Amino acid sequence: MTSLRLRLALLLFALPVPAIAAPPSFDCLVAKLPVEKAICRSPILSALDVEIAEAYGRAMSAMSGEMRDTLRKVQRTFLAARDRAHGLPDEDLEQRLADQVGFIKSIETRGRSTIEGSWRNGIGGVEVTLRPGGVAEVTIGTNEPARAIWLCDLQGEARQEATGWVLQADRSLIEGWTVTLVLRGGQLTVTSAPKPGPDGPPPGEPPPFCGMGGTIDGDYLPVRAQPSG
Repeated sequence: MTSLRLRLALLLFALPVPAIAAPPSFDCLVAKLPVEKAICRSPILSALDVEIAEAYGRAMSAMSGEMRDTLRKVQRTFLAARDRAHGLPDEDLEQRLADQVGFIKSIETRGRSTIEGSWRNGIGGVEVTLRPGGVAEVTIGTNEPARAIWLCDLQGEARQEATGWVLQADRSLIEGWTVTLVLRGGQLTVTSAPKPGPDGPPPGEPPPFCGMGGTIDGDYLPVRAQPSG
């Protein structure tokens, strides 16, 4: 009998011990939001949450000035969208968290001295390619980050003027509006404004390149281009 008990004990010790999931970046004991509870229940989501927090901390430490302020706003936008989108049809929380990890890790924390390249913030991105003759090809795409209830889409060529790089596009896309890109503090600022007087749109009319309530305005952080596919 003793020999049997010893063999059983040795067998139990030989069995793999289930891994204990590491906690997320917040205290699950005080988690109140459904999305927080979902993260606490999942080792995968918890690990992604920790990865976001660590990547955010590293990026903030490496940045200075206005870029830090922009990343802080971007992170707040992400968290608010994450909370609002949880439980919606087709919402993929794991993918949302993974995308944020990739975004933060791709930031060029030292900033950039040219407008060329990829730029992102909490609502979308800008792609700029410089061409000969002082022309920049620009593509801007943004959307409401929780439900995508509005989208903005604008493409065109920009030339440098006293106020910055001013975008020229198809009239149906930009009629009545001025869109300017300015490099400031290592990041890109996009501003859209209705033209004054009779050349501008009626009061309160949204820009033709955005859905109702949409915007392309804001500061965009420089990011390394991500591999396609």
